[in-house]
Amino acid sequence: MNKKRVGNYFAFLRMAFFFCLAFTSVSGAFSKELSEQRKALINCAIELIGTPYQWGGKTPSTGIDCSGLVAFISRKAIQVNFTGISQVMYNASEKIEDNQKEPGDLLFFSNTCSASKITHVGIYLGLYTGKGKLHGKHIFIHSASDGPETGVIVSSIDDENFWTRHYICTRRYLPTSKEASEIITQKGAKALQSSPEEFTKDPWWTGIDPEWFE
Repeated sequence: MNKKRVGNYFAFLRMAFFFCLAFTSVSGAFSKELSEQRKALINCAIELIGTPYQWGGKTPSTGIDCSGLVAFISRKAIQVNFTGISQVMYNASEKIEDNQKEPGDLLFFSNTCSASKITHVGIYLGLYTGKGKLHGKHIFIHSASDGPETGVIVSSIDDENFWTRHYICTRRYLPTSKEASEIITQKGAKALQSSPEEFTKDPWWTGIDPEWFE
């Protein structure tokens, strides 16, 4: 992939990444429509694709690491203070079964750079149903320090790749979409402290050149 195509790819994703009803977990265990809080969180993360990796980095301007990415978008997009290294985030979140996860939940990994139990965290995006090599795969966004691509990227959790081998579990720190809907109904939108954007009904991958995923 040449640099021009990479640049166009990142620019397009920053402008066009919007979630729709089709972008959900295969489990079907949660509401098909994501909560506005989760949409805002994911949209903010996608805007950072291409941000360089920096160990201990907390802001995009100087580079960002995996836990820094989660903390930054939580504060900026939904005004939730969720900070600390990946192990701290693991301890502060609720473990759920794999078939319960929905976009916006956290994926945790171990032994990716040291012998520590939890060394990496990413944000689950769902099942990608567009064209290209990611078709039919569960994907997540994270800030990677090593490998063929580094910085804020989208990767697959399937196919026995590096991330599959180091995956530990999924954990939740936000209300589920169903819970969010009930909170809004009972207490109003301000109860979630979210600042949702307007989202298109079309899948975020509509119109993307399939070669970008080859």
